[in-house]
Amino acid sequence: MKSKIPILLITHDRPYLLPKVLNRLIKFTDLDEFEIWILDNASKPSTKRIISAYSEKYTFLNVFSQEVNQVSVIQNSIISKLKRDLYIKLDDDIFVTENWYSSFINVYERNKEDISIGSVIIPINGFGWKSFLEIMNYKEEFNSKFKGIKLVQGCTEPAVWNNDKVCEFIWNKCIPLEHTTEKFLKMQNNNFIDFIVPHRYSIGAIVFSHEFWEKMGGWKVDEGFNRRLKRFRFLTKINQFIANIRNKEEQKRIQEIIKIISKIDISGLGVDEEYLFKFSKENGFKQYVTTEGIVYHFSFFSTEDYLMKKIYLSLG
Repeated sequence: MKSKIPILLITHDRPYLLPKVLNRLIKFTDLDEFEIWILDNASKPSTKRIISAYSEKYTFLNVFSQEVNQVSVIQNSIISKLKRDLYIKLDDDIFVTENWYSSFINVYERNKEDISIGSVIIPINGFGWKSFLEIMNYKEEFNSKFKGIKLVQGCTEPAVWNNDKVCEFIWNKCIPLEHTTEKFLKMQNNNFIDFIVPHRYSIGAIVFSHEFWEKMGGWKVDEGFNRRLKRFRFLTKINQFIANIRNKEEQKRIQEIIKIISKIDISGLGVDEEYLFKFSKENGFKQYVTTEGIVYHFSFFSTEDYLMKKIYLSLG
């Protein structure tokens, strides 16, 4: 029997987005070809309750949890366990529509000789925003509305990274999502392009192979993590020893303090992306983004509060 391709959905602390993301993922994913894994990356209690409710109702959902907040570690752990040929990895703020997964698989298959990671057009993304506005014929309107803002591609340099109004403008062009996906594909008349991304890429929605993951040595973990983990485990043992003396099963409040003291709940941002780009460039691999598909990223952290007030309620 052919193994299903795992979809690795990483979640930490977005209980307001997770149900919306999961509802779409469940509705629009072919469960004969794919299996959904919720990676519980040291989630807060509110998020854990949502995960529990969904996994109880939808028994086909798989849950993999860890106590420490480190996205590279949880990915490396589940990949080591599953050992599948391909993986699609999504963050918990990615919204999909019908047949979303096909373009991920296709961009990999077309470029598998030298691909490191593949992705699709994402409007709120330092690379994808330019292509989205151009393909949808919104570029002239954008330039008229945002005079002086350069429509350039990059990682954190483009305005889509931290400009509230730019993100709101693009999101208003995306809603409703189903209509936008249909129009985006129709506008291209099957003349899709696979771009090579020449800079660090935001990896919230990607496809990659087990073979490449092994060559890369797994997803990069920030340098200080192992020291913090050692401190965390030592203090946890002491806490458990004291709990046993007091005839308590656990001391949750003290354990939360231990997380703060050991700084184990701090996950280095961008370490995995930077290493991915560096490794790819040095070893002849390329990052591909195809216009054959589109998914929707809610926001970067710097614009999230603003978009919660302006866009969130419009999302189905």
